[in-house]
Amino acid sequence: MVSRRDVLAGSALTVGASALPVSVGGSRTHTATAEPARGRGPNVVLVVLDDLGYGDLSCYGHPLIRTPRLDRLARQGTRFTHGYTGSPVCSPARAALLTGRVPPRTGLPWVLSRDDPHGLRLPERTIPEYLRDAGYVTAAIGKWHLGRLDDHHPSRHGFDSFFGVDAVYTSDTYPTEVWRDEEPVEMLRDDADLAALTRRFTDEAIDVVDRAGDRPFFLYLAECMPHLPLAVEPDFAGRSRGGLYGDAIESVDHHLGRLFDALAARGLDRETLIVVAGDNGPWFEGSTGGLRGRKFEVFEGGVRVPFIARWTGAVPRGRESDDVVSFLDLLPTVCGLAGVEPEPDVPLDGTDLGELLRGGRLRERPPVPFFLHERAAAVRDGRWKLHVRRRGSDQRYLPELYDLRGDPQESVNLAARQPEVTARLREFLTELEKDVAAVEPPAVAATARLPLFAGRANTAGVRLTRALRPDGDPTVEVTVTLAAPDGWATTTVRRVVDLGTDPVVDVEVTPPAAGAAPAGRLRTHGLVPRVEVDGRTVTGEPVYVYALPHGDDVALALDAGPAGARVTPSYAALTPDSAWDEAAGYGWVPGAPPPMSRDRGGPDVLRRDMVNDQPAAALRLRLPAGRRTVSVLRGDDDYSTPGIALAANGTEVVAPGPQVPAGAYQWEEFTLDGGAAGRVTELRVGAPDGQNWKVVAVLVR
Repeated sequence: MVSRRDVLAGSALTVGASALPVSVGGSRTHTATAEPARGRGPNVVLVVLDDLGYGDLSCYGHPLIRTPRLDRLARQGTRFTHGYTGSPVCSPARAALLTGRVPPRTGLPWVLSRDDPHGLRLPERTIPEYLRDAGYVTAAIGKWHLGRLDDHHPSRHGFDSFFGVDAVYTSDTYPTEVWRDEEPVEMLRDDADLAALTRRFTDEAIDVVDRAGDRPFFLYLAECMPHLPLAVEPDFAGRSRGGLYGDAIESVDHHLGRLFDALAARGLDRETLIVVAGDNGPWFEGSTGGLRGRKFEVFEGGVRVPFIARWTGAVPRGRESDDVVSFLDLLPTVCGLAGVEPEPDVPLDGTDLGELLRGGRLRERPPVPFFLHERAAAVRDGRWKLHVRRRGSDQRYLPELYDLRGDPQESVNLAARQPEVTARLREFLTELEKDVAAVEPPAVAATARLPLFAGRANTAGVRLTRALRPDGDPTVEVTVTLAAPDGWATTTVRRVVDLGTDPVVDVEVTPPAAGAAPAGRLRTHGLVPRVEVDGRTVTGEPVYVYALPHGDDVALALDAGPAGARVTPSYAALTPDSAWDEAAGYGWVPGAPPPMSRDRGGPDVLRRDMVNDQPAAALRLRLPAGRRTVSVLRGDDDYSTPGIALAANGTEVVAPGPQVPAGAYQWEEFTLDGGAAGRVTELRVGAPDGQNWKVVAVLVR
């Protein structure tokens, strides 16, 4: 089976179709062109500092914080005084940076919380995806914050390697996992661990440069500082006149200088474009450089950020530019420099800055919009900045129009005096909102009712739309199948359909019996819909599925779902009311506090509900004769869950493992002996420190 990660958290997502090549196992693959010559396009190092204010660097006027290496970078290149993020908060800004699209187009219009199951959607095309197709080595280092499920992982979005913190790390919660590629390798437990990350990220960045060899590389380095909590290694403690906040920035400046020195020592200055920027305005500390507003707001202090570019021999030295540049411009710019054409059917919201970087001026550029969640909030166009929505519930006295050339603090509203400008920019935002909302249905999309059962025929649906044959008669003969992992069986269906009715063609898929319920994260697999029509093949995005043993294939199958009839084929329902029953062979021990059960509205039958509680509970099981494997599935679609402790007849069989994130599910597996004639075992279930444990299913095999 071809899959980038089969043991990551399972997210039963139905993903829209696209004309992108996809592997049988569900990971997007890229047919790389021949490696480009060094002169074809530059290496790209894209550095993002977290919550860095517009006025936080000494080259942007901070009187207390010293940033000599970034100041030098600015002298060696161009310092932009009107550089903008894609959003006033972290996740949407990063999504805009990597895709060149306003956040609502990417499905990430809000900042992700620690337990949020959402993330950057699989169909999105990113800078590293385009560059990897062109032969670049691509690496993500640092804070990802674009989702934590399998579909959201950096490897799913064009990165060959990843070293950084938990996929939705928000810099304010311990413990946090540190990842190497597609596996967590250690825990970030305190400020001392956090302080070391700046140095470690730089070490990793230098390693990436060396690993690239003669191939061009794209390095995305997303620092954790100066987002709170602030932490620095002892060598930097108390160094800055700007307090601990200044210490953190000066530490980053020092370590970025090490990276710049490494590039110079390897003779790569003339072959490498470096861009350094903040991801949004400062939070509780930090300087906006006198601009109005802070993080979370679309006033200038929340969205205008330091923005420095250096490419020795190409970007003019010592230049200060007042051209408006944005995160939205980076994808078309980098693709242009690398000789890569972005997909024409993917709407982009930025412009190619290639001419500007080489010393020219932008003759024309589209306005730069800003969103608050799904709604357009403001737009910058030349000297003008129009606000149509602000943070909070008070939306009175809008719109507001500011002339930033004479009023950078956005203090004098000129909307009434400039009705034509106000109307023009308001119309731009209205049309943009309509365009973002007008999502065309994919030509081919797959769905599956979960769970699938191993060794049994299951049904997946393939929806077809008019986009398969936009011109001509909608009635056509199609051949529909699913590309599946090795060992899976699928059927091929030939049928005459009316595409005008969005028909759904059912395809049978049978997972192998041996592929179910291993220890570790719930195993996910990609099924890729393929349709032959008019002599051509159209491929959709994969739908991710998982398989469980069928109840008839195990000695006991329990589903912690709603009370009543069996909720999946041959699975008995395990609810808080399931008291020990000798005949049934399972149930909670009488006299002990029964656990709770709450409807979580999960995406499939198995996850609709789960047994959960804080006090430990005892589940009695009647084991058949012989050695038996017991598998316990834990997790929650909406909340991260702790490791659970399991003891059989007083003997620990599972020690609490790491927590799993929202939307992820973990199998805990152990062996019990039923003896020669079978026996009853009491399984005690709990979590450390009185945390709320959760059980989704129990299998005895």
